[in-house]
Amino acid sequence: MLAPEEDGDLDLLRFSLASDIVELVVLTDDEPFLQTMRDAVGETRRVWHVPTSDKVGDLLVAGEVGILVLDAPALHASAAPFIGQIKRQFPDLVVVVAGNRDDETSLAGLISAGIVYRFIHKPMSPARARLFADAAVKRFEEQRRRVAQTPPAAHTTMATRGLLIGGVIGALALILAVTWALHPESQEDSASQRAPVIVKPPPALSPLLAQAAAALTANRLTEPSGDNALELYGRELARDPLDAAARAGLAEVRERLLARAENALLEERLDEAAGAIETARKSGVESGRIAFLTAQLAKSREQIKAAQARAAKSEAKDDAGSAAAQDTEQSLAMRLLTEARGAIDRRDFPNAAARLEAANGIAAPANIEVVQQLLQSARLSAETDSVQQLLKTANERLQQDRLIQPANDSAKYYLLTARGLDPANTGLAAAMQDLGARLIAKARRALALAQFEAARSWLDETTAIGFSSPDATAALQDLDRAVAKQKFLSDVVSASDLTLLKSVQPKYPQKAELNKVQGWVELDFTVAATGEVMDIAVHAANAPGVFEEAAISALSQWRYQPMLRDAKPVPQRVRIRIRFSLAP
Repeated sequence: MLAPEEDGDLDLLRFSLASDIVELVVLTDDEPFLQTMRDAVGETRRVWHVPTSDKVGDLLVAGEVGILVLDAPALHASAAPFIGQIKRQFPDLVVVVAGNRDDETSLAGLISAGIVYRFIHKPMSPARARLFADAAVKRFEEQRRRVAQTPPAAHTTMATRGLLIGGVIGALALILAVTWALHPESQEDSASQRAPVIVKPPPALSPLLAQAAAALTANRLTEPSGDNALELYGRELARDPLDAAARAGLAEVRERLLARAENALLEERLDEAAGAIETARKSGVESGRIAFLTAQLAKSREQIKAAQARAAKSEAKDDAGSAAAQDTEQSLAMRLLTEARGAIDRRDFPNAAARLEAANGIAAPANIEVVQQLLQSARLSAETDSVQQLLKTANERLQQDRLIQPANDSAKYYLLTARGLDPANTGLAAAMQDLGARLIAKARRALALAQFEAARSWLDETTAIGFSSPDATAALQDLDRAVAKQKFLSDVVSASDLTLLKSVQPKYPQKAELNKVQGWVELDFTVAATGEVMDIAVHAANAPGVFEEAAISALSQWRYQPMLRDAKPVPQRVRIRIRFSLAP
């Protein structure tokens, strides 16, 4: 049953004050989200819909404290202050919030503190919404039962009743204050009427972005190949890494992939969940979220395996009991071991282990040991196959020059994963050597281009994978020298800061003198620890090409008192301007 959305039916609000009419209050301006919540709750419970936060206060004061489902984007502001005020006035209120990953991050403190009971990622399926709604209803009913079981006071004084009424009035005032803070637009109505609003048309999308947006609208996230949102946004970002629309579109694709994975996990469709997690990982979703979903998937699988093992053991015991009249204990044991062998051949290792466990105690220990060795050998073989596949993929990424990126689909990723499974694998060392050599080559190339930060980043990657070689050490030394030289050349002082011991007057160029040309030359040079002038370079010149040679020739014969550091002479880079002027 749906509650009216008008705010003038005070009789209905007064009726709800003394009854259980308020079951769920949904604050949203998202019609599909509202419909999903209605489908999830069904006809057995009442749903009140309010489009703005100011309507929430009326329902919570007029009706029994219940469940608030808050669509965070509908507030158009931070949800945390609103939730904090509501929970302070209605501590028994069960708050469920829906939104995106940013909304969840902003509410992390309230979620961990239990102030927000559950957080739902949008979009969501009715089945998933039903799980959250049922959990919230159960929590609310438990709270009501605890309140009902609390012994009432013998008498309620008039002063106590006055405090209760005052609390309700105070709650209304606080809620109106929160609403005023969350909807500042009402404070600006008069100003907006005075100033004209200029609406600019949105910029036209590129054909590739338009195609990507259409694929996203049609929910073609990863299929078909070449015409799905993930690939199309990726191509646009490869063309323009700063394209905000493409970045936003890619973020939306990743959120939807995560939602698929979460829905599949909630509905125990584990194979589909595994595929969705892998797709999300390859799309570039950050590792923390993938690790959490992977852990949840592994936990669900272990629970199913444990249930299957219990069922297999129970089935084996039931079979043994029903066949006791015609089968001996030995024949039962042989049958269990035969079934275990068959499961091993199919690589159904949980089933094989369950059969072995059921046979334990009735089969001969030697026979059980033989099958256990077969099981161990089969598992090892499966792991070896997995490592070989990782090495094969790593070598493919090496040939594609995808050394460290993407983070979860690079040569580095696959080699480190293989090393974690089988550190002694014979093919691993050669592949790691190849990766290390390629990283050093990248560092050398960056060093030659004077891209020192990039060069150091490549060398840091060699350290991260545990690679060391004489080439790596030499490259690091060359980088340190280049950085030191760059620092020395950039630390320039004025020649006036040094004491000049000897100078030679520059010879005025004859051609410039005849043509009555005047000018200057600005030179950078090194004063060595001996005071000699070295490594002269032209920094700037007025009348380029006229006075440089004369200035350099004269300056090279000058001598300075060297710069002292810690009472020791040291080289120093210096700048001087030599002027060429004709006598009047």
